[in-house]
Amino acid sequence: MFAVLGDIQFEVVGSPEGYESAGAYDFAEQKVVESKPQLQWVGDDLDRLKFELIWHASITNPALQLARLRATAAEHLPLPLVFGNGGFRGFFVIESINVKSQQLSAGGAPIAIRVALALKEWSANPLLLASALQAGSLSPIGITAASATGANQLTPGVSALLSTPSAADASGPELEAGDVPAAAIVRSAAQ
Repeated sequence: MFAVLGDIQFEVVGSPEGYESAGAYDFAEQKVVESKPQLQWVGDDLDRLKFELIWHASITNPALQLARLRATAAEHLPLPLVFGNGGFRGFFVIESINVKSQQLSAGGAPIAIRVALALKEWSANPLLLASALQAGSLSPIGITAASATGANQLTPGVSALLSTPSAADASGPELEAGDVPAAAIVRSAAQ
């Protein structure tokens, strides 16, 4: 698994064909009498990410993946983006989806498609986000463990959404892409 956006896993052929990350910094131009204008930093722009993914029928169901992606985009909600190594990138909204069919079956079903996905960072007031997490209106991603009855229960641990270590704290364990099966990642204990 390359990454998870909300509950959509990106199972791709090999690795993404392309990945772009763009950030910008805003400056206001202040006019000065009898001199050149001065610049004043206003703030950072929202990050924009672009992925080029190839979905192939040998790895996933391209039509189903695309339908789930479009349905998620139609909800217009910010989603957590977590890479396969466990790195939490932040919350993003789906800005655009472009699809190019590379291989189709005789009946027109997609065998291989190239998906260009554009994401835009969603930034909230940190105090509002913290209070929403405490109130339970946002359910963080958790890892479940099967019990003897077959029901899933949340295992104790730290969610990547609630604890993002600083760059200086590199002593923690590193997760590999296959360490946590996709079926074990859930949104809440109710699932």
